Amino acid sequence: MSKNICLIIDTLGGNMAGGTVMSTLSLAQGLSNLDCKVSVIVLDEGASCFLLDEFNFDIHTIKQIKHPIKFIRAAKQSKLLKQKISNAGINFDLFISNSTYDATVCKKAKLNNVYYVARNALGTQHIQGSSFIGFKQQIKCSYRNIFKFFIRKFLYKSFIKGLYNNENLITVSKGVEQDILEFGIQPKTIQTIYNPFDFKDIEQQSNEYLVKEEDYIVHVGGLTLVKQHNILIHAYKQSGIKQKLLLLGDDTAENGKQIKQLIIDLDLQNQITLKGFISNPFPYIKNAKALVLSSEQEGFGRVLVEALILGTPVISTNCIAGPSEILIDELKPFLSPVGDIQALAKNIIRMIDNPVEITDKYTDKFSSEVSAKQYLSLCS
Repeated sequence: MSKNICLIIDTLGGNMAGGTVMSTLSLAQGLSNLDCKVSVIVLDEGASCFLLDEFNFDIHTIKQIKHPIKFIRAAKQSKLLKQKISNAGINFDLFISNSTYDATVCKKAKLNNVYYVARNALGTQHIQGSSFIGFKQQIKCSYRNIFKFFIRKFLYKSFIKGLYNNENLITVSKGVEQDILEFGIQPKTIQTIYNPFDFKDIEQQSNEYLVKEEDYIVHVGGLTLVKQHNILIHAYKQSGIKQKLLLLGDDTAENGKQIKQLIIDLDLQNQITLKGFISNPFPYIKNAKALVLSSEQEGFGRVLVEALILGTPVISTNCIAGPSEILIDELKPFLSPVGDIQALAKNIIRMIDNPVEITDKYTDKFSSEVSAKQYLSLCS
């Protein structure tokens, strides 16, 4: 019997369409392929980098509410969401919320049989990880800023617990699942379902244009602190490989100026190329000798799977969360400790000298069909 499933997401915009966006659309496609009646409700009618009529599932949009206070905005949108669902005239068997903001709206709407997807290591991200970088920056300013910093952390933790306690949670990696439980959240149920990937679409996009560059390794991600481009660049310098390093991602992001200066300071202008934001990075990934991820933390590490789907070997830091679940078997030795320049450099050299052959065993569990079947099993 066909099931009616509703996916709720705040936007269909964002850089490279955004990992959350692509995962949501891939899941919708996978569920549609299983003969489910799928509706995607977007909480911002004006934000989309897609033609909404190009999909074989229904996409509905509701009016964006502009208000400086998030809770008031969410409360108003929850009423619009309930009205949209009522107007659709469909008795949904399952609702999927895809972000923290979506979860706030869904909870206020008091929907039945809702599963909330947690895509980031909530505890590590805001208490130990990138927030620690923020703390180190703020401690240089004033005691007042330090006080504000810890107040925000306290309020955030209270908010997250209030949002997810006694709810049905889905995490995108085992690392996120473990982090959430260690954070003190007590869900009604919790399970991991990996992000879904549309293999055919990724392969098609990888052939959309020709890449002029040859013999290079690549990193994909905006120049933000959490991506640790400084570690990658130092490791690349230490590796001494002849291949160039291409950096794909928004170079106007928070760490852009520092990274550009570091490249100059290390005299790597002729070896490292900043390509900026590229809406379709797949041709570059497909033709790379390897893809490198140097992050301090991830929710999953989507780009690692995309590279493997295209047959490109990957190297990564063993950060929370995701990479250790993606780099298995022969790829496992290519996980290096976070921030360890020497280990990352050695792994880059090893992969260039003896590249691992990428087979289906690394990617099968990430197909949209596998994920869709797992989500379908949640229908009551």
